[in-house]
Amino acid sequence: MCDKNYLVVAGGAISRHAKPLTPLEETIDQIVTSLTNKGEHVKFTPTYEEAETYVTSTASIDCIMVEWLPQQEQNVLSLLRHLRIRHEKAPVFLLINSHQDNRSVTAEVMSEVTETFLVLDDTTDFIVGRLQAAVARYEKTIMPPLMAAMMEYAKEKEYSWSAPGHQGGIGFCKTPVGRKFFDFYGENIFRTDMGIERASLGSMLDHTGAFGESEKYIARVFGADRSYSLVVGTSGANRTIMQACCSDEDIAICDRNSHKSIEQGLMLTGVRPVYMTPTRNAYGIIGPIPKKQMAREAISRQIEESRFAREAKNPRPSYSVVTNCTYDGLIYNGDTVQTLLGESCDRIHFDEAWFGYSRFNPIYKGFHAMRGDKAEHTADQPTLFATHSTHKLLNALSQASYIHIREGRGNIKPAQFSQAYMMHATTSPLYSIAASNDVAAAMMDGRQGVNLTTEVIEEAVEFRQAVARAYHEAEKNHDWFFKPWNAEVVTDPATGERYDFADAPLSLLTTEQACWKLRPEDRWHGFSDLDEDWVMLDPVKVSLLTPGLNDDGSLQENGVPAALVTAYLSSLGIVPTRTTDFQVMFLFSMGVTKGKWVTLMNSLMAFKRHYDADALLEEVLPSLVESAPEVYRGMTMQQLGDRMMDFLKQHNPSEQLNKAYSMLPQIDMLPREAYTQLVKDNVELVSIFDLAGRTAANSVIPYPPGIPMLMSGENFGDEESPQIAYLKALQAWDDTFPGFEHETEGAEKEDGIYHVMCVK
Repeated sequence: MCDKNYLVVAGGAISRHAKPLTPLEETIDQIVTSLTNKGEHVKFTPTYEEAETYVTSTASIDCIMVEWLPQQEQNVLSLLRHLRIRHEKAPVFLLINSHQDNRSVTAEVMSEVTETFLVLDDTTDFIVGRLQAAVARYEKTIMPPLMAAMMEYAKEKEYSWSAPGHQGGIGFCKTPVGRKFFDFYGENIFRTDMGIERASLGSMLDHTGAFGESEKYIARVFGADRSYSLVVGTSGANRTIMQACCSDEDIAICDRNSHKSIEQGLMLTGVRPVYMTPTRNAYGIIGPIPKKQMAREAISRQIEESRFAREAKNPRPSYSVVTNCTYDGLIYNGDTVQTLLGESCDRIHFDEAWFGYSRFNPIYKGFHAMRGDKAEHTADQPTLFATHSTHKLLNALSQASYIHIREGRGNIKPAQFSQAYMMHATTSPLYSIAASNDVAAAMMDGRQGVNLTTEVIEEAVEFRQAVARAYHEAEKNHDWFFKPWNAEVVTDPATGERYDFADAPLSLLTTEQACWKLRPEDRWHGFSDLDEDWVMLDPVKVSLLTPGLNDDGSLQENGVPAALVTAYLSSLGIVPTRTTDFQVMFLFSMGVTKGKWVTLMNSLMAFKRHYDADALLEEVLPSLVESAPEVYRGMTMQQLGDRMMDFLKQHNPSEQLNKAYSMLPQIDMLPREAYTQLVKDNVELVSIFDLAGRTAANSVIPYPPGIPMLMSGENFGDEESPQIAYLKALQAWDDTFPGFEHETEGAEKEDGIYHVMCVK
């Protein structure tokens, strides 16, 4: 079945409705008719300007035919340059009316096109044949190995006598509900859902055939010696690396700001952890680990002070892990991390779940794992691992993820690593997830990666500047608005010129790394103990601050709690990624458009109007009132905001959470032992009012930020511990503000009271 898309671009001289047709128009009409008769799709645009808009949209284009008008050379060049932003390798054919026009085609134009046709000199069949041949070559050029193999396989229409049982979707079609499921997703996803025994595609578990070629391709694109494609998310990727690196005789150096999959790796391997503790600011934003904590002397001291680590059979740590970037968008200088941790450990894992695009834009240079030329990574340097959650901020399906490896000291041979890989892989992968990993890499290959990431950064920066301008305008009028969390003043390192962030040139903010580095002397970030040239803020992770907090972390008399902002936005179908007491965070990804963030801006302004007008909750948040009328009926926006402020002044849960994260609890037993007690049912649910002195059987993870406050096997401390104080404040908040409950993994309600599973 043909489904290729052709675009015919006229420079204004051709009219599809002119009668009679000119010779050029008649020839083009014959080409279009022939393509259409062959099942191809043809789009016609009457001007270069309209075509320029079309090619920079999300339109599918496999071939473009452009009428050559000598007097409009610059418009033609502009069109072709815009085409290359999204369609880097698409074939371009120049349609030329006469030999005289042919002599006017400049070398600059010729360098941008694939072929030229003097349309009156060649037959329609010849031109159409050349077009289709070029499109076929183009498709082979852009399709990555696994996706190409799957498309070929789907053409075979084989009869299978093995799993999956739906047999290309036919099984679903035998009942009405199954047919609706089939129609909703379309035939191809079912035709390419097959058993792993399809030899023609190779094996995902053995890394052979198209799967193996795909992983080699991914490794090239991402600058790795080896890459692995996974369908178990970054959680599975992290556990795979830990299982390949660690045993119960080893020590692991762990970032305390780690995803829960790292704790799961501790349980699976029995490795003995020592922790590096990140800083936090008054807004609850997780900052960097200070350099001094990564130094060899500090790690040696941590090992000596841990009764578990100092008894390890292997005194040199076998594995280390750093979260890069953090959930709030802070990223480390990769060279410095490697130098510091490399003194203590031969294997360094960068958990870059939210940072898979880092290699493809110069603004992130040096601040990620697979940085620079892999040939420069020599055998005497540590082995580096990076995990990417492909589906988060690249373009892939959920569950898709990568592991990348640069081989060095402590390298794990492929055959050995594959054993750990197979423990966490599945023998029945959904091939479309694996293919989306293939496509995600192809989309970042070449100029496309730079173009796509630059576009996202520009959108995020323009949104930040729009918010900053509105904030400054409000400030002049002694009013309030949201404030973007980034440097308030930036300096052009080339000229030394200083700009207010809101007014800085977009080209400076989207290309100059210095605009995003956190400097120790700056106050805007709120972190103490900060090192120079150590960490930078990712422009695409946008945090907005609401009024209510002073620079020193003390509460102001009045404020706008962020929970109320998020409730309002959610009622409009706008879902932030993270909300703390006075912070709302938004992720800019490749799916974000200008229209999307302008709508967000409009919604923020609408919230301000409602809040300033002290609108009734029934008018603004009717579903909230319906959920708890006894609490919210008759209440206004400001009354609810004031009530939340009063609660925060009394309980200050953020201060308790910051204290909890800034200290390391006493470790009573390793996570593996705590999990063993859970399996043996030597555990019990304990009320938050009776937690003093108890040992957690599972980790306690507040959302946000989704980072363990207490690991399995750690002690809650005495009655005054911040961990217990935070859970009590959480309980009080949920009781006071129904509909605004926080999620805390590892704590569950019984009879309206939070309980935590503890070792008996």
